[in-house]
Amino acid sequence: MNPVLRKFWETKSRYKVLIGGRGSSKSHDACARLTYLSRNYRLKIMAVRQFQNKIEDSVYTLIKDKIEAFGYEDDFKILNNKVYSKTTESEFLFYGINRNITEIKSTENVDILYIEEAHALTKEQWDILKPTIRKNNSEIWIVFNPNLITDFAYQRFVLNTPKSCLVRHINYTENPFCSQTFLDEVEEAKEEDFEEYEHIYLGNPRSEDMKAFIKSAWIEAAIDAHIKLNIEIKGDKAIGYDIADSGADACATTQRYGILVTHIEEWKAKEDELEESATRVYDQAEEIGAEIIYDCIGVGASAGSTFKRLNKDRNKNVAYTKFDAGDKVQNPMEEYKEERLNKDHFENLKAQMWQEIADRLLHTYNAVVKGKDFDEDMIISISSDCPHIDKLKIELSSPKKDKSKRGLVKVESKEDLAKRGIPSPNVADSFIMAYYQDSNDSFF
Repeated sequence: MNPVLRKFWETKSRYKVLIGGRGSSKSHDACARLTYLSRNYRLKIMAVRQFQNKIEDSVYTLIKDKIEAFGYEDDFKILNNKVYSKTTESEFLFYGINRNITEIKSTENVDILYIEEAHALTKEQWDILKPTIRKNNSEIWIVFNPNLITDFAYQRFVLNTPKSCLVRHINYTENPFCSQTFLDEVEEAKEEDFEEYEHIYLGNPRSEDMKAFIKSAWIEAAIDAHIKLNIEIKGDKAIGYDIADSGADACATTQRYGILVTHIEEWKAKEDELEESATRVYDQAEEIGAEIIYDCIGVGASAGSTFKRLNKDRNKNVAYTKFDAGDKVQNPMEEYKEERLNKDHFENLKAQMWQEIADRLLHTYNAVVKGKDFDEDMIISISSDCPHIDKLKIELSSPKKDKSKRGLVKVESKEDLAKRGIPSPNVADSFIMAYYQDSNDSFF
């Protein structure tokens, strides 16, 4: 077994989630661990995957291989569709979720549910599987190579990790058993298409389609870009503040120092807690000497009044700037990349700002990954110490580039995102606002 995963397997947790790219030993290690446990303890193990047209399509083959590799043939009875331990009476059951969900639902006393290739798991299936595994001290193991950032499994277990859940990302770089042939293929893939290499071998999820404003690979390249490119951090400080506008929504802030994002926060707040949230942001800004850029639409309209009162009460002059996503574009008569005037290209300020961030992240990607010359002012760097980086990646790379009724560029709306099962991008919106600058609209 892979020694780097020993602590992962030995840590008690209701959910164990193992994700990563190809060649990382995930499935082999999980099946080796199951073989070991079933030989030493009496367990009922149910191994499932989305589709299983025949037993050879299941984990059955890998379990059988591990039994033989460890020399345990005399300890197990291998049937056509089940595996038993002769010594502990452990039992392996193998199912395809898509065709056998009813049978799975009626299965009782399962000690370990092992979900292989869980990227294809749906919310409806999970809502059935989860309560089925209800035995005391039972565990659910979830193993997959991330596919799309919008997939249920990635959203549920990586982005919104449940309580008592252990998540481990592992790649081929931590697998001591990789053959030289495999490593040579990886290097070849890296040279041919770096983004595809990152997805297949590093387990980076893809954006849903090519219409995404921002690609996840660009965001990944921006992590600690200032270190990779040897850029000294300097400049102004700002806090982008996205304000919750519904019960299911959340407030979020992104702190920026020059080109560098230094901290991200997200918290739940009801409508009667708007002043408390605004005060929380004001306190942050006062502490680090930052300007606040806040969402002034809807419930956010009251934040400016709170900032004004706090400045008066505390005899301070913390700067705060409105951000109206639906407002007119900045510099309307300037051309965007020598194509069309800003006013004839972008539907609103939100689209213009998302495009600006997309352009800067692409510039960062080209500098970090492809070694191209760069302008320091165009670089975006995200500190690896920031909380919610995985969430930021997903939220920034989820919205599609869309067209308005006037044929202008716009960002996919929250309502359309919700139709695709994607929650409001609070962290991403605060990130965008953190880079917004409009010196003509600041208040003290």
